[in-house]
Amino acid sequence: MKTGKKVLLVAAVFLLAGLCAFGQGKRLLVSRWAGPHADFQKQLVKEYTSATVTIDDIDYASLKSKQMTAFQAAVGKGGYDLVWVNGPWMKEYVDAGYIIPLDDLIKKNKLDTSIYAKGLLEGCQFYGKTWGIPTYAQCLILAYDSAAFEKAKLQPPKTADELVAVAKYFKEKEGSGIAIPARQGTAAVTLYSQIMFSSGGYYLDKNGALDLLAEPSVYAATVYKQLAKFGVPGVTAWHHDETAQALRTKVAPIATIMSGLAGQNHDPEKSRIVDTVRYAPITGKTGVASANNSFWVWAIAKNTSDVDESFKFLTWFTSPAIEKKQTIANQQISAISSLGRDPEVLKISPWLPVVMEEFANGKTDPASANLQKLKDALVAGLSAIATTDEEPLAMLRRVQEQLKGVDFTK
Repeated sequence: MKTGKKVLLVAAVFLLAGLCAFGQGKRLLVSRWAGPHADFQKQLVKEYTSATVTIDDIDYASLKSKQMTAFQAAVGKGGYDLVWVNGPWMKEYVDAGYIIPLDDLIKKNKLDTSIYAKGLLEGCQFYGKTWGIPTYAQCLILAYDSAAFEKAKLQPPKTADELVAVAKYFKEKEGSGIAIPARQGTAAVTLYSQIMFSSGGYYLDKNGALDLLAEPSVYAATVYKQLAKFGVPGVTAWHHDETAQALRTKVAPIATIMSGLAGQNHDPEKSRIVDTVRYAPITGKTGVASANNSFWVWAIAKNTSDVDESFKFLTWFTSPAIEKKQTIANQQISAISSLGRDPEVLKISPWLPVVMEEFANGKTDPASANLQKLKDALVAGLSAIATTDEEPLAMLRRVQEQLKGVDFTK
C-alpha cells in the first residue's frame, strides 16, 4: 500500500474512533425558545458525551409554529428529536400525535419520577400516561418587606383573610397597601385562580362543566376585589413587572409577585429591600397553598430519529445535577422538589421553598382548546370588579351565563 493511502487510512481510523468516543456519531436536534437561558444551555449540552446536541432556539412568537412544521417531517429529515413545550400546548400535542408517551421508557430506564413536584408532573399526564418531564416553572408568591412588618408589629399572613387584613392595615394606617397585578390581563386571572385553587376549588366540576359559582370561586373573586380595594394607588394599571417594582422600591410593603422576578429583590442596583425581603405562600381560606402551575415540558417528538438517545438526553437534562447548574447560573426554577432545600441553591434563590410548597399542591389550567375564551371572560370580569361597584358573585354569574354553551372537555 502506498504511503499516502496509509496516511489516509490511519486518519480515517482516528476520525472514526473520535466519533465513537464523542457520542458514537449520534446527533440530536432540540427545540426551545431563544434568550439567555438558551444561550447557557448551548454551552451546558457540550458536557453531554453520548451524542452531539444542537439547540435550535427560536423566539417565543415563532416557537410553536416552527415545532408544528417540524412534526410533519419524515424521520431523519430535519425534524426535532426533543421539543420544549409550553404547558398549555401539551394536550394539543398529545391529541395530534406529535409527541410520544414515556411510560415504557421510564420503566425500562428505572427513572424515579417522584423527584419532580407532583402538581407539575401531573400537568404532563393525559389519558393515564406521562408525555414529558416538567421544568422551568413559575408561580405567584408573596414577597414582603420584613422591616415594614416589624415596625407595624404584624406577622406575615397565613390565610387569604389574613392577607386582606394586612393589606387593609397598610392602606388605612400607612397610606400604602398591597401591590397586585390588577391591570386588565391574565395576571389578574392567575391571582384569582391561585386563591381559588388554594381554597379547594377549580374552574370545572368533576364532570368537566364550568362551575364558577362554586364557593371557592366566589371566595377567590371576593378576596381579589378586596385586595384591589386595599391596593397601592395605581394597581389597576399594573402587571407583574410594575407590581414587583413597587415592592423592591418600597412603594408597597407587600406584593404578589411572579417567582421569576424575585431575583431582582436581591440586586442592590434595583432593590431597596435586599436585606429585609422575605417570602410566603399565597394561600386560600384554610392556609393551604396551591400554585397555578406555569411551566415548560421536555417531550420527545414522534418523528425523532432516535427514541432511546432522546430519552437518555432528556433524563440527563432534567436530572438534579444539571437542573441545579441551571438554577445557580440563571435562577431557573426546576421541577425537582429537593432543589428547594439545597443550601447552595437557597443562597441565591431563598424564595424556592415557598415556590416548591405551592407546586406540590399546584393545579394546571384546563387543557382545553376553549381555555382562552374562559381567560378572556375572566380578564374582563376581574377588571370590572376591581374598578367598578360590581359584586364578585354578579360578575361570576354573568361569565357563567356567557360561557354556558362552551365545552371545556375538548
